[in-house]
Amino acid sequence: MIIRLRNRAFDFSVDAPPSKSVFHRELIVRFLNGYEDDLAVTSGDSKDIAATKNCLQALRDRSLVLDCNESGSTLRFMIPVAAAYLKANNITGKVVFKTSGRLYDRPLDDLESCLKDHGVTLVRDDSTRTISLAGVLMEGVFTIDGSVSSQYVSGIMMALIVLPGSSVNVVGTPSSVHYIELTQAVIDKYKNARHEDFLVEGDWSGGAFLLCLKELINGNIKVGNLNRDSVQGDKAIEDYLAACGADELTWDCRDIPDIVPYMAVTAAFNNKKTVFENIGRLRIKESDRVAAIREQLAAAGIKTEETEETLTVYGYGGTFTNDMITLKSYNDHRMVMSAILIAAALGTDLEIDTDAPLDKSFPGFRNIIREEFS
Repeated sequence: MIIRLRNRAFDFSVDAPPSKSVFHRELIVRFLNGYEDDLAVTSGDSKDIAATKNCLQALRDRSLVLDCNESGSTLRFMIPVAAAYLKANNITGKVVFKTSGRLYDRPLDDLESCLKDHGVTLVRDDSTRTISLAGVLMEGVFTIDGSVSSQYVSGIMMALIVLPGSSVNVVGTPSSVHYIELTQAVIDKYKNARHEDFLVEGDWSGGAFLLCLKELINGNIKVGNLNRDSVQGDKAIEDYLAACGADELTWDCRDIPDIVPYMAVTAAFNNKKTVFENIGRLRIKESDRVAAIREQLAAAGIKTEETEETLTVYGYGGTFTNDMITLKSYNDHRMVMSAILIAAALGTDLEIDTDAPLDKSFPGFRNIIREEFS
């Protein structure tokens, strides 16, 4: 498909989509606190949110086949939550998690080890790419290494809502610590008060893409639905954009891995040299995002380098002269958005295999592509 960005001056307003991070947590925490009627999938839901809703509906209806689609958050949250829910409600049976895309191949080792100490084993079926829970969860102290994934910690924290005699012991330096803080904030919200309705604040991950697009595009974009008081870690994009324009810049991405592709593109067109640190986890997302962003930037003539935990991006040298750039989506919503950013910065049209992965996190932007970029 072709996305038209060449010789265009843009002037439009767009709201950031609902925060997936908040939405997942709100849905699960509400469900575990007895709210079981907010689970209908709507046309505006991203695929990841739809996956969490469908899993919670399955638990509510005592159907123990939970389809996580490609959502890593859904799988990592729902494994301990489902085990705890079955224990708390005296439900017997084998829980089966269905997966799509690369989700089955993404690691669960530390979560698996933690749950095994409490009587639950994860059983993988390579032929069907499903993961099953075997055993009955035992209460106690759940010890988990927070340096591997904040999602493991958050999943156990939410599971403990229905296991009041248990606690979590986080060892190591937590990665993406803001997400753990976000989980605690949602849990605390429901401890002492009823909340019949809930509103989900805007997503700073999607907002980061929009703010980078605003930085790079010819024209102006007004970005709304972003809470400046949010505890979402990706709010750091504002500090990053303020720091851009330097000859050399080093940025720690331990707590903000999701927005590194956007930051890398913006760096190429603003700084002479930018070093992004603590980026190793980008390799085990929906795609290998280190390899993918390097390939995308290379197509624009931009030099990059990598080590195990760093990505270095050098400034654009003005060498791209074509009217169109051809980039791949890698079946990854973040990489579709980074491709759009590259084309916007070059002022060229973009040929990409598909924009369908945007449905995973920002389905509304596909309408903007049709209305503004076609």
